[in-house]
Amino acid sequence: MFRNDVAQSSSLDPVGTPTRAQNYGLHSKSWVSEESRLDVQVSVHPGILIGASMRTNLIRVAKRIARRIIGRPIVGRSILVYHRVARVDFDPWNLAVTPNEFERQLCKLRSKTVLPLREFARLHIENRLPRNAVAITFDDGYACNALVAAPVLESFGFPATFFIVSDAISRAEEFWWDQLELIFHARGFEYQTATHLLPNRAETKRYAALPDKRPLTPFFAMWALLRDLSAEGRRRYFDQLRDLMGLKSELRATHRPMTVPELRTLASNPLFEIGGHTATHPSLPTLSPAMQEQEIVSGSRFLEAIIGKPVRSFSYPFGDWGPTTHDIVMRAGFECAVTAEHRRVTASDDQFELPRRQALSRNARMLEKEDIPAASN
Repeated sequence: MFRNDVAQSSSLDPVGTPTRAQNYGLHSKSWVSEESRLDVQVSVHPGILIGASMRTNLIRVAKRIARRIIGRPIVGRSILVYHRVARVDFDPWNLAVTPNEFERQLCKLRSKTVLPLREFARLHIENRLPRNAVAITFDDGYACNALVAAPVLESFGFPATFFIVSDAISRAEEFWWDQLELIFHARGFEYQTATHLLPNRAETKRYAALPDKRPLTPFFAMWALLRDLSAEGRRRYFDQLRDLMGLKSELRATHRPMTVPELRTLASNPLFEIGGHTATHPSLPTLSPAMQEQEIVSGSRFLEAIIGKPVRSFSYPFGDWGPTTHDIVMRAGFECAVTAEHRRVTASDDQFELPRRQALSRNARMLEKEDIPAASN
């Protein structure tokens, strides 16, 4: 799951505004680039005739202005990241792409050189990466990755890497942010009561007075408070809060992680690679070096035991990493690692800090654009 580079989306939200967490006055460091969704069109009143030269100049000027304002579309050397291929009612981080939209986006990638991630990284290191190269990745390990996305990818013959939270595979429960959604929308939810139960009282005081009264402000405040709890701490908290509210734990078919058999089937397809995404999806830089190594290594070893193959690529949870995290991943034997920085890959990028671009539900058109720099980078 992304924390910083994924903004939410109502149909009116432009990409390039701060993430919704920022809009609600909560901690977040990055913005999503505007380039994801906007296409520029130049229109002239039908009653006015202009020459071809003037029309060309107008379009050129409009594109130049647009690129200054909204940036360039996703093109060239890019690693795309998906999370869910599903229709959902609540998606504050814009992590879900509908099945139809996913297929349309893959159609647009037919003009690209779609590579397995590790091959993409290897060619990048060797300075031989094609200028229109694209790699496809998925984070977290939702069941829809195996049941919906994988068959569509296979029909196109496109490779993809699936980064799996190992703890999610071993437990029959939803990801913690999805559990929070259920509780937040349940009848009887009260923010003050919910925060009072949290163990990190010092942090809770920071959010005692919400920055505004918009409907999702309590949700984002709760998300921020729960994010840095341990996995067991969150489980105890949710159990206590559900008991107080008279709720039962649910495992929705639309939100569940994939099962062990589904993971094995996915990994058995030669088009697909399984990557590490830690054991419990923590923000790694908040942990001690020893705990970071435990999360990174144990998560991958668990996956290797299930699929019978080595795990050689890694995705930083929430896109959070630092020099210590980088070094642990490198020493652990991974060949590459990806971040949540929303931009294309450039020649100077470290193989353990490769940026990715979030694929959103309304950017199928932008994937077909060719905007390759004149000089090879």
